[in-house]
Order: sequence, then C-alpha cells, then structure tokens
Amino acid sequence: MARRMNTVYPTLLLAGVLMGAGMPAHAASFACKKATTAVEKAICASPELSELDSTLGVYYSQAMAKLAPDQRDELRRGQRTWLQTRNACAGEPEKLPGCLQSRLSQRVVEVGTITHKDTAALDAVIASIPYHPADAAQGLRRYPMNDLAAAWLVYLARFEPDSGVTANEAEENRKQVLTTLKEDNFPWSIWQDLQNDPAVSRDRVTLTLLRMMIERQQYELFADQRPYVHCFVFSRQGEVAYESFGSLYGSTRDSFAPICAPQGDLFAQPAWKRLDDSLSEPLSTAGQNEGTIRFASYADWSALSLKGTASPRLFLQPGTAGPTQDPELTLRQWGTDKQWPAKQRQQTLLAIEPARQATSDWLQRERGFSADDARQAAREIVRQWLNLRLDFIGGPSEQ
Repeated sequence: MARRMNTVYPTLLLAGVLMGAGMPAHAASFACKKATTAVEKAICASPELSELDSTLGVYYSQAMAKLAPDQRDELRRGQRTWLQTRNACAGEPEKLPGCLQSRLSQRVVEVGTITHKDTAALDAVIASIPYHPADAAQGLRRYPMNDLAAAWLVYLARFEPDSGVTANEAEENRKQVLTTLKEDNFPWSIWQDLQNDPAVSRDRVTLTLLRMMIERQQYELFADQRPYVHCFVFSRQGEVAYESFGSLYGSTRDSFAPICAPQGDLFAQPAWKRLDDSLSEPLSTAGQNEGTIRFASYADWSALSLKGTASPRLFLQPGTAGPTQDPELTLRQWGTDKQWPAKQRQQTLLAIEPARQATSDWLQRERGFSADDARQAAREIVRQWLNLRLDFIGGPSEQ
C-alpha cells in the first residue's frame, strides 16, 4: 500500500505517542493458564468472550476505586452472586458460549455504568454482535445520533445478514457517518481514494469506514477507561480486517490504529523475547531516520502479531504470504554494516529457530494445530515478522 504522509496532528495525540501510550491488553480478566472449569476454558478459547471478560474486569476495578467502602462491599456481593449465575451456564454445554456472552454483556452494562454511564451500554451492545446480531441492531438503533453506532449498523448490513439491517437503513447510516468523516480532510480523502478504487473490495471499504469511526472515539488515549470491544472483527472477517485496521496514514495517526493486542502469551515466550531483543538496536537506529512514517510500520507489526495469535490459520492459506524473501538468507548476505555488526546479526540468526519452535509448540497447545500445520504456520509467522523488520531497517550502511 502506498503510504500517505501527514505531519500535522493534534498535540495531545502526539504527546500520547511520545509518552509511550500503550495498546490495551485484551485477554480474560484471569490467568488463562490456570483455567480449570468449563466456563473459564470457554472464555479463554473465545477472543470475543475473553474481550468481554476483560472489559468487565476493567470496569469492576474502576468502580471499586470510585465507590465508598459500603458501596464496594455491595459491589463485591453482587459480583459473587453474578459469578454463580455465570457459572450456571455450564449446565448446558451446547449453549455455553451464547449463555456466557449474554450474562457477560449484561454484567458489563451493570458495572460499567457506575463509571461510564455514557459508553458502557453501547460497548456492551457492540460486543454482543457476534452472538446476537439482530438484538445488537436493535440496541444500536437506540443511538440515532451516535456516529459509532451508525458505523456498526453499516457493518451489520454488510457482514451479518441475520441482523435485519436493510440496505436502505444502512445507506442512511452511512450518509450520517460520511458527514462526520468530512470534518477531517485527511481521512476523508483516504477513504474516498479507497471508495473510488475498483481494485479495493467493498468489504475493505466498509471496514475502513468503521475503523475511522472507532478511531474518533480515541480509545487508545483512554485505554485504561474504555477497553476495546471490537476485537471480534479480526477473527470473524479475517485478512481483510487486518488490512483495513493496519497502516493507513503513514503518519502519527497510525499509532492510534485500533488494532487489538495479541491474544495469549506467544510473544512473551523467552524465545521470542530473545529474537526481539536481537533486533532492538538496528530498529532503534532505523527509526530515527524514518520520520512519522515509522508509525505505519509499527501498525503493521501490531497487526501481524494479532493475526499470528487470533487468526493463525490464515498463515496456512495461499496468497497471504506477503514478501517472499527468506530473512535468513537476507541476514547472511547483509554485508558490511557498521551500525549493525555481523556479531549482532548472528544473534538474530541464532534466535530464529527457537522462535519457530516456540511458535509451533504454542499453536499446538493453545490453538489445537496438528504438528505439521503448526510447523508450517510457525515458519510463516516468523518469516513475515522478520521481513517486516528487515524491510524497516533497510540495506547495509557503510557509514
């Protein structure tokens, strides 16, 4: 994708980048490694349920910090009672995911409204889309002047035929969203380019519009207050979602791309830490010369990490390989580079195979891959991860 440059951006957002505003972590509110019950395992197995449970955990912590002591005691008692009703979902295993979604969503609203009266209910409606699209559509219609709700109704019409959102209704909501989008010339021009390009799929156009409306909510600046609830888009829509939510602007705006954090702990494995550490110096050096466009690369890196954990089977499909160069061969042929000495590059080469093995083991353990599929996907994940960074570093420097 051609990257577009924009050096003018609100000072507040830029300050967030410079201060290291991080991506919110998206996982269950408890340690999935210690999950033992059917309910806990079901939550950990589903990115959508994990996201709801994480959202509830954030809202609960915020409410506990805000309330008076007697009110905190009441909230604790209510949470214990609710946990019993949540755990009762295990009584009907075939209905377990839907039951958990319903009860988690209800509790998100109950607890979230203590500190986020204006947003918790809407976020719960959005989170219910994968399980109850028709009910979600009804809930979104209760926010007729809300641009985010309108964008989700456009999404439902495109991707969830059971939602009952008609073409006419979607078009009216689309017009509302576009009226708002026109207020910011830069994203408006990018969206128009996509809309008018016959090579760009209509799915991507719709998802990009949704992405732009999510960005306007500034979740990233307030990650500790309003967790992401749209992470199901990636697992449900696949490759086109990663393309739509990844690098787009070629500027600091890409640092706020609403890409969810990786699912699980793959990239926290020691082998991945070693591989990442081996590239830290050349990446830091290269970043100093990249200007604001470097944030587009960072967005691509985040999208790949999410895809590798939330949608790893995409790496088994033909046509999604990206650049085909062999990163190990590239490293061996790098030549003389004073800024990245051969000894340091050797550390990267030595770290590659352990990262592949750790990924293969993780895919078998956490995603149920066969040994052959895990090895194939692991090789591709590591290859693409490295190629993105080697491309960022560029060729050898003789200076």
